Amino acid sequence: MSPTKEDYLKVLFELGAWKIQVPNKEIAERLSISPPTVTEMMNSLVKAGWVEYTPYKGSMLSEAGAEYAKRLIRKHRLWEVFLVKNLDFNIDEVHNEAEVLEHSTSDILADQLEKYLGYPEHCPHGGAIPLELMDTQEKISIRLSDIKNDDIVSVVRMLNEEKLVQHFKRANLNINDNIQITERDKTLDLLYITNHTTGENIELSRTIAQYLFVVNQSE
Repeated sequence: MSPTKEDYLKVLFELGAWKIQVPNKEIAERLSISPPTVTEMMNSLVKAGWVEYTPYKGSMLSEAGAEYAKRLIRKHRLWEVFLVKNLDFNIDEVHNEAEVLEHSTSDILADQLEKYLGYPEHCPHGGAIPLELMDTQEKISIRLSDIKNDDIVSVVRMLNEEKLVQHFKRANLNINDNIQITERDKTLDLLYITNHTTGENIELSRTIAQYLFVVNQSE
């Protein structure tokens, strides 16, 4: 499979397309490409059996597509751990480097890299690495933008795109922080958040908040 197609499968999984239908517009925004380009690629992935598409609703990974995406994501996250742990990269610098490395990493190399790193469970952005743990994390985590007001949640993962990570760092939002949405302003597209771990109050756009994944502590 080409690296471009692999990137689509990975982005679909990270946007939740293993369990929900993701609109092509959202995929286009995530990849910074035009919606017609996404539509063309989705048609190709559907024909290959990697994706299932429903008109006016969006795309969803097939079972085979989800499994392929998980194996690729595992490789990506292992390289992120290596770059941060062994080469002193910052967490907002590793995504693009890992993007290059993942496509040329065999399953055997990934297994050896995992062993060398001491079998890490999470990447620097909170993403689970072992496939079974990845399944569990994806099932229990939800987007911050989708939680109810006043629910206390714990940050478990952030989408690892460089600009998003930098934005979360500036807001002092970190993995394992306990946070709470206290108010929403739909006109300004803003969420008002209390970070109970740091004691800070934060303003975050709903658009950005959808790329921060949390586990509900209120239930």
